[in-house]
Amino acid sequence: MDTRTLNSGIKSAIDEISQVKKEEATLLKYKSEKPLPLEKFYLEVFNDIKEFSFYYRAPSEVKIIGAKDLVDIRSFFKESQYKGIKYVDLSCSFDLRKQRNTYLLDALHKMLKSRPLDVLDVSVEKGIVSITLRLYGT
Repeated sequence: MDTRTLNSGIKSAIDEISQVKKEEATLLKYKSEKPLPLEKFYLEVFNDIKEFSFYYRAPSEVKIIGAKDLVDIRSFFKESQYKGIKYVDLSCSFDLRKQRNTYLLDALHKMLKSRPLDVLDVSVEKGIVSITLRLYGT
């Protein structure tokens, strides 16, 4: 047997094992969580963001990226890199021009940091904070 072929196979196997371990480590932080259906999780996040913005009197908009009509939000769910897990991307914007403090963003950060989601982008333009989120669920 050719040693180069054997070494190549071993290197390939090591890379695959490394990838599986990386995926496992990422998922471990949510292992104690009961899997939440993505549709329910989306509505939960949507309502929480709306409550925060109402409480702090900061107009907000939350929408699924690419959605014009929310009749069937499941059509916007995509398969993630994790087996059995789907994701959906949201765009959230807050008008903070009349705010004198950033309590809304602090509260929002605390609420979001323990949930199965990623913050993909944050931008501020003329007092409008725009956040792109990726929600994960089953």
